Formats: sequence, C-alpha cells, structure tokens
Amino acid sequence: MTTNHELEADRGLQASPAFKWILVGVIFVIGMLNYGVRTSIASVYPLLKTDLGFTNVGLGAIGSFFLWSYALASPFAGHLGDRYVRGRIVLWSLIGWSLVTAATSLVTASWQLLALRVVLGLIESLFLPAALALIAEYHTEKTIGTAMGVMNVGLSVGLIGGAALVGLIADQFGWRPSLLVLGGAGIAFAVPTYFILPMKRHTPPGHPASAQPAAPKASLSFSEAALRLFRIPSFLVVATAGALTAIGVWIFLNWLPLYFKETFSMSLAGAGFYGASFMNTSAAVFQVVGGIASDRAARKGGQYRMLLHSILILGAAPTLLVFLYTKSLLLIVLAIMLFAAFQNAGDMNMLPLLRDLAGGEKFAIAIGITNMVNCLAGGLGIFVAGLLKSTMGLKGVFAGCVGFLVFDSLMLFCGYRLFLKRDLEKAAALRPAAVSVPSAG
Repeated sequence: MTTNHELEADRGLQASPAFKWILVGVIFVIGMLNYGVRTSIASVYPLLKTDLGFTNVGLGAIGSFFLWSYALASPFAGHLGDRYVRGRIVLWSLIGWSLVTAATSLVTASWQLLALRVVLGLIESLFLPAALALIAEYHTEKTIGTAMGVMNVGLSVGLIGGAALVGLIADQFGWRPSLLVLGGAGIAFAVPTYFILPMKRHTPPGHPASAQPAAPKASLSFSEAALRLFRIPSFLVVATAGALTAIGVWIFLNWLPLYFKETFSMSLAGAGFYGASFMNTSAAVFQVVGGIASDRAARKGGQYRMLLHSILILGAAPTLLVFLYTKSLLLIVLAIMLFAAFQNAGDMNMLPLLRDLAGGEKFAIAIGITNMVNCLAGGLGIFVAGLLKSTMGLKGVFAGCVGFLVFDSLMLFCGYRLFLKRDLEKAAALRPAAVSVPSAG
C-alpha cells in the first residue's frame, strides 16, 4: 500500500483553490451513501420480523452488531488514515461497503444478516477518519468548521434519503431489491471518486510546506499516538461527551421508524420518511449553521468552541420530554427537529477541537477513537432500548435520554473551565512553526 510519505505532482484540478470545496463535495456524496447504507435497514424491520423471524431484541442486535464492530475497528482505521493515502482508503471503503450491502439482499437466515452487519461495520469504519483528515489537509482555521459542517450535511441527507428510498422500494418490491439499489449506487459513484480524490500522497495547494521540498517524517505507532491522546484531559472530555450524545442519537436513528409505524399506523415508506426526514433535515441545516458559529466563536479563542457546545447540548435536552406528554404528530415532529438542531449545531464543535488538540499526525486516530466510544455507547443504547421497549415503551426510552444530555453539557462546561485553554496552548507549542511562503517575484 502506498504510504503518506509518497508525493505526486499536483494535477490541474488539485492546484485550483476551488479544489478544497470540490473535495468536500465528493466526500459529501460518499458520506451520503455511507449513512444511507448503515441505518436505512431500520425502515424494513417489520419485514425482517416476518421474513427472517427477528424478535425486538434481534432487531436491536442489527444496529448494535454494526455499531460494535464499527467501534472496535475505528481506532485502527484512524491509524491507517494517519499512515496511508487517505483518498485510497475512502475509495476502497466505498467499494467494500457497497458490495456488502448488495450481498445482504441475498441472506436467507437472521444470523447471516447479523454477520454481514458486523462486516459492514468493519469496512465503514475506514471512511470517516480518512475523509475528515483529508478535508483538514485543505482547510485552515477559517473554514474547517464550515467545511466539516457541509460534509456532515451529506450524512444527514443519506439518513433521510436512504430510509425513505428503502421504505418506498420495500413497500412495492420487498426489502431485498432496496439493498441492491443502495449497493449499486455506491459502486457507480466509485468511478468518479477514483478520478477526483488524490490517490497518492501530495502537498495540498497553498499549504506552507509547499514552499520547500517535503521531507519524510516518521509516523507515530498506534500505541504512541493513542497514549499521547489519552494524556490530554480535554480529549477525554470531548470523547466522553460524544459518547453520551451518541446514546440518544443512535437510539433515535434505529427506533424512530418503528415508533412512527406502531404509534401512527404508518406504511413502511411513511414510517421511514418520518423516522429520518425531519430529524435529519434539521440536522443538515444546523450542521452548517453550527460549523459557521463554531468558526466564529473560535476567533476569540479555540476554547470557546467547547463552551458553545455545552450550551447547545443543554438546549437539546428538554425537547425529548415531549414524548411523555403528547401523541400529537405535529408536536413530536417539532420536538425531534429542535433536538436535532441543538445537538448537531453543538457537535460541530467537536471535530475542529479534535484537530486542534491532536495535530495533523494524530487527527485521524483521534477521530477513530472518538468513533469507537461513540458507537460502543450508541450500540449499547440501541440494544438496551430493545430490551426496555416492552416495559417502558419507546416513548419512555426516548425521554430517558434527557439525563445523558444534561450530564454531557455539564461535563463540557467543566472541561472548558478547567482544562481546554491549557491543553490548546500545549498543543500549539508542539506544532511545527509554519514555513513562510515567498511572494512571487
């Protein structure tokens, strides 16, 4: 495999200042496919019950098995993203998860589907650390929050489109053709991906290092990089905060379609649409808003990203109580949209903070580790929700997530007051000084 120390002459497209946004656009589409694949199967849970004999606990295992394999592989996937060519990792991950999705349509037993969900998690874990680190190569402090917000819109669009598309096709033709369509879409998009994303290591245009020949730099080992991150208190705060939020988010993503079907007697397409569209439309808008707000807050100091994150997560908490007090479809949809707005705008502060705390040589593995704890927590939440569904009902499970969010907000505020400014100063002191770029002439 080609390493990150190999260089290539920049192609004309990559030399253009516009390439940093073309890059975001391509990753936007790949992210859309990624999230469309991972959660859309929740739209066909009723069919899986009848076709493959899944119980409620078994349906919870579908989401949990994916998240747990994704989680355990994520730190190692992040390490690969720091050592090898990120464009290639993104491409092969896209091809791999598309083939697994298509293969899932051929299963004849519940254990086969669960096994493929484990494989899907392993392959999908490669994408996000490499993709975000690739964006960070091209975007500075002025635009990184906005760029990552735009990229995350693709994830939300995938959640909406994947759930609605799978539900629509499943209503007419069954659940198997819907997975073939998703898998085929990924294979088709791999072709333009190969020609646009950098497939060899290079120096991004306008990067200070382009002023002088690039010198090889020894990469940190996995254990060295991980240990350095674990010694940063603010990194531990960010990772734990992400895990607490992930519990609520993944419970919603996995169980909302079934909630709407059972509570309002919707069709599969309708339940898939309601279960994904409103939450993720709001998320898509407020990820961009949150990214812009994060970049503006950071103009006063990078530590203000965490303060903003704390405030917004606290704003998200009370919205979930609506499930206990009403069955009004309108009020529930509004509450879901408010939750998604606050939560996603807040979480857009996490990625720039990770970049600032970890530095370029540990950024992908930092994403991988946070992905791991997020998904382990989210997978546990999905599984426990399946166990509690028969006694508390999904409305009780949803409302119970309020406690996680309140604790999350308080922890972020403590991290902001106690650790973050000092940790950012230490990280900045360890960063290599920027090389001045000589002016032309």
